[in-house]
Amino acid sequence: MRERFWEMVREAAQDEADAVSLYRRMADAAPCRAIAHSIEDIARDEMQHFNYFESLLCSRQERGRNPRERRRKDTPYGRTLTIPTISDPYPPIQVEGPNPEYARLLLDDYAGMVSEMTAINQYLFHHFDMPEELADAAQLLEEVAIVEMHHMEILAELIKLLGQPPMYMDGQGLFWNATFVPYLPGCPCEQLQSDIHAEQIAIETYRRHMELIDDRYIKEILARIIMDEELHLHLFNEAYEKYCGGHTDR
Repeated sequence: MRERFWEMVREAAQDEADAVSLYRRMADAAPCRAIAHSIEDIARDEMQHFNYFESLLCSRQERGRNPRERRRKDTPYGRTLTIPTISDPYPPIQVEGPNPEYARLLLDDYAGMVSEMTAINQYLFHHFDMPEELADAAQLLEEVAIVEMHHMEILAELIKLLGQPPMYMDGQGLFWNATFVPYLPGCPCEQLQSDIHAEQIAIETYRRHMELIDDRYIKEILARIIMDEELHLHLFNEAYEKYCGGHTDR
């Protein structure tokens, strides 16, 4: 009976992923913006359902990796960080050829409003602002920010290979600025909620870009980054449950 439950969880996760893909195509084909916006709202709800089922599978280590694996990193101040990692290695950083359109999409992930640049600064500020009684959450935020820095480095290399300079701007040429960060000073639970939301949107955006990019090397790299983001989502949800008394539905 227990194995049947986990089989059903896997089936539900796939159904939700298929639903998200269908709703996105419907939104793209909608006859007006109002209908498209409503369908996009439905897609976001389905994405939250998908993330929940994925987090269940992740906690059971259903995909052959240990979400608790951590890599030690010594800091100049004598403090040791244990960076949350996935055992699967990153693919080689390469592309099939220059492509300005793909570079534009990755610039959104790199330094857009919702991007690795925003995530790094968001998690670091929340790390600095966390009260002492949430020290474990504060350290987690710092550790995840370091992983996001690695993602940003990977994206910069891809953008260069695609033929564009990795400037701190999105695909429309809007430069990144610090107003993109949801600071929420003095509100640790709201901060953790916003961090959970950031990971959910990152996963959704990376998946959408995988659908739009027809380059097998980039797809492999984005899939590997998504694995990290799924782990971050799982860990942030755990921190929220531990310190804030429940599971956020954001």
